[in-house]
Amino acid sequence: MKTPSCVVRWSVLLAAVLFAAVPASAAPKKATLGVFLATTLSDGQERFQYAEALAQKLEASLGRPVAAKSFGRYEDFSKAVGEGQIDFAVVDGWAAVQLGSKAEPVAYAPRSGETQQRWAIISTQKGTVKDLAGKRMALVKGAGPADPKFVSNVVLGGDLDAQKHFKLVPVPNVESAVKMLEAKGAEAALVPVAHVPKDMRVLFKSARVPGAVLVDLKGGGDALSQSLSSVGAVAPFDAFARIQGREFEDFRKLVTQGPPRRQPVFADTPDLRVETPVLVQSESLGPALPPFADDLAVSAEQPDD
Repeated sequence: MKTPSCVVRWSVLLAAVLFAAVPASAAPKKATLGVFLATTLSDGQERFQYAEALAQKLEASLGRPVAAKSFGRYEDFSKAVGEGQIDFAVVDGWAAVQLGSKAEPVAYAPRSGETQQRWAIISTQKGTVKDLAGKRMALVKGAGPADPKFVSNVVLGGDLDAQKHFKLVPVPNVESAVKMLEAKGAEAALVPVAHVPKDMRVLFKSARVPGAVLVDLKGGGDALSQSLSSVGAVAPFDAFARIQGREFEDFRKLVTQGPPRRQPVFADTPDLRVETPVLVQSESLGPALPPFADDLAVSAEQPDD
């Protein structure tokens, strides 16, 4: 017995309707990884390759599609974050601070076992930072007004106002800062110590500050953190290291508010020690002054009026 063609058509149509009725949420939602490492990595191709490799690792760990976007300029990265295009990102530590409350730090991306790095003010000429007063200094551009705070509060430890001391020249990345210095477009440049060329003079080194940081941008920090154990190392970085305590918040506070005011140092007063024998042996005393008691006595004679 043959099934009527109309029945077959209705069966196919019903199956199509039922398939279309499956919620779209059943399919894993695609996530986007952003990478902005304009100072931690000095090569644009290296930044791109890292973004692609990390996206593949995160896709396998999270169980959802992950696309990668590598940014060469802070303004492009910040715009993408503001428009909600990025779910999570690996960024320079100072950039994570400048994103403010939009970015939730999740973990450090160590390099050669180090989660922190030092910065250097470099030049082609001999001298000191004091000699650079009024001179041009190239530095990677971030959120504009926040850049001098990073230099003053973190690099220089609050001892110098960068905006007043230097003429700050913004550049898109660390390789541009070095090239500007080589082309004499600036008298100095601020770069991480790891990227100082061999023929440059280091005039100043900062204390150690956080390097690359993985941040969450859409409230999925917990799931992202739980997936890191299976991500492992992605060249040129080691496996992610979770941020402990308030370490990064202290760094954020240092950038935005500056170091605490230094307390003045007071020298301890030396103890005055008197030899006991001097108090009980008169011969140990030095020469005594003649007594003045008689000279101070009141005369019995009365003056004539």
